[in-house]
Amino acid sequence: MEKTSVQKRLKVALFLLCACFVVILARLVYVQLIWANELNQMALDMRMNDIPIQPKRGTITDRNGHELAFSMDVESLYAIPSQVKDPAHTAEVLSEILGMDYEKMLSILTRPSGFEWIKRKLPDDIVRKIKEQNLKGIGFTQESMRVWPKGTLLSHVLGIVGIDNDGLEGLEYQYDETLKGTPGKFTVEVNALGEIIPQSEIGYIPPVDGKNLILTIDEPIQFIVERELDRRITETKAAGGIVIAMDPSNGEILALAVRPGYDPNKYDEYPEEVRRIKAITDSFPPGSTFKPVTGAIALESGAVRTSDVFYCTGSMKVGVETLHCHQSWGHGQQTFNEVIQNSCNMGFIQIAQKVGIERFYEHIDLLGITSCTGIDLPGESDGIIIPKDQAKEIDLAVMSYGQTLQTTPIQIVTAISAIANGGNIVVPHVVKEITDSSGNVIDTVPCEPVRQAISEKTSEEMRFALEKVISDGTGKSAYVPGYRLAGKTGTSNKVIDGKIAKDKYISSFVGFAPANNPKLVLLVMIDEPKGDYYGGVVAAPLFSSIMRDVLRYLEIPPQEEPFDIGGQDVVKVPDLAGKPVAQAVKELEQGDFEVRIEGSGETVLDQFPTAGARAIKGTDVVLYTEGDEEPGEGMVRVPSILGLGMTQARAKLKDCGLSLSADGNGFCVSQEPQAGKIVPVGTTVEAVFRMDVGQ
Repeated sequence: MEKTSVQKRLKVALFLLCACFVVILARLVYVQLIWANELNQMALDMRMNDIPIQPKRGTITDRNGHELAFSMDVESLYAIPSQVKDPAHTAEVLSEILGMDYEKMLSILTRPSGFEWIKRKLPDDIVRKIKEQNLKGIGFTQESMRVWPKGTLLSHVLGIVGIDNDGLEGLEYQYDETLKGTPGKFTVEVNALGEIIPQSEIGYIPPVDGKNLILTIDEPIQFIVERELDRRITETKAAGGIVIAMDPSNGEILALAVRPGYDPNKYDEYPEEVRRIKAITDSFPPGSTFKPVTGAIALESGAVRTSDVFYCTGSMKVGVETLHCHQSWGHGQQTFNEVIQNSCNMGFIQIAQKVGIERFYEHIDLLGITSCTGIDLPGESDGIIIPKDQAKEIDLAVMSYGQTLQTTPIQIVTAISAIANGGNIVVPHVVKEITDSSGNVIDTVPCEPVRQAISEKTSEEMRFALEKVISDGTGKSAYVPGYRLAGKTGTSNKVIDGKIAKDKYISSFVGFAPANNPKLVLLVMIDEPKGDYYGGVVAAPLFSSIMRDVLRYLEIPPQEEPFDIGGQDVVKVPDLAGKPVAQAVKELEQGDFEVRIEGSGETVLDQFPTAGARAIKGTDVVLYTEGDEEPGEGMVRVPSILGLGMTQARAKLKDCGLSLSADGNGFCVSQEPQAGKIVPVGTTVEAVFRMDVGQ
């Protein structure tokens, strides 16, 4: 009996022993064949420490190559806690040099990890002090620090970059994947104590630097815009302001400024509210700057012609509501152009009523008022407008002169650009090209029009009407002597939390120049000016001061004399280039001009004053013609440089083998030898330049 019991126990023990052996064998097979790769990787990870290396972020420049943002190499401090021999002493030394809390430093140095950041992007003098201490387990790695060398200039557009080299706002965020590049790493092998193994395998993966952005922004224009905006805000004691300057032909933003401003190098010292790009993220009641849109819609839809007449008594009823004009006694009988010139609310209500709700919404959609423009900056808003199926006659009436709806500044600039450029909607953009680290262009931002919103005829009629606003209407303060400008004033109540804010206004002016061949659309807005708040009083002078300096910087020649010249009769000079001399003389005599002919040729090559200029009756108009003789060897015919800026004049003469001797600055008003004369190659043309042409 006892023997049988012992045998049973032996069998059980043997079974258990075999079972354990099978389990161990299975485990061994699992570890060796199935889990092996994972264990090898874990062992490798324990032996290898990766130290990250940041790539250098791409550079941002303006259209002329001026650096607006770049990255510089700096060193960041890290610790490998397992290699720190004396954490208490190391923490004491580092906390004193870095000005950090000792307990916090000690906790970093004693963490059970293979890598810990201590402080990143340190100045050179701090790095030098730490390296002199020769602390075990403490090292440096190269990182990239973003620098914006112009400080507050263009700060809202450029944006900011965080400590990890990631773009957080503005272009830095919008083009983050393009700019930031690919990180690298430096790998070292350590033993069980965390010490680097001598002559061990060391891996290095170099970082790939980011690509560069070339902007459409022109730094001198941006500087002019910000300087004049800051000056006007100070003069009017305003809360802030916005300015956008854009090329209407292709949507290139030449300048964009928002105030209050901030310095991206110290962005953490400013609230997020200040850093927002309000020119695209915030919508405002456009006020009368919207009236050109209503006018363009009316002409394009065929509901109104420029010869139509409207009548203003100072107020009118729409449904049960009584609406008022800004001129309480009314404007009386007016043509379409006079309605725009006088900024007459009652006239625009009548114009919109002729258009009707259906066509009005159809065309504001075409002009981009109901959607985002597609500008390459983050956070664009699409404005606020009453849905078409909810719009009533009273809504149409007040929208016609820019109330109840809200638009972003960039939407207004885009719509006015279509009016200026012949009717095409272009996409506003601030990036022109993307280049690699060697400067090779790898991508170009397209700038072709996306659609035709209005006809060339409508565009031309609106350009003429808006030119009258400055010459004879509410926008006289926007005038720049010597230039043909077109534009529209705007004054609107601010809307805060969905309600009209009492005694808080936005003063605006939007326009373009030259009126007959627009090169620049400019919108200026002053937020909450103190005292006077009408756009024609507050914003128009800012428009004038910016436009004056930008036109001169772009070397766009003056086209005319001032509108008011001592009450004398002023007429436009006809375009005579390419016409037979006899025909040109006849046209000038019919226009009561005096004629002076330079050269003996039969065809007019050039003229002064230039075509379209306004001049007093009886003014001498000089016609330049070719002589009968052809220039001989070593000789050249002098070209006309009248009306040109100094750079343009020098280039034109250089092309002919001549040089320039300039007196003064601005635009050429006289030259010697005169155009058409044959002179030896290398002759110096003496020219007088003046900045105050037309004043």
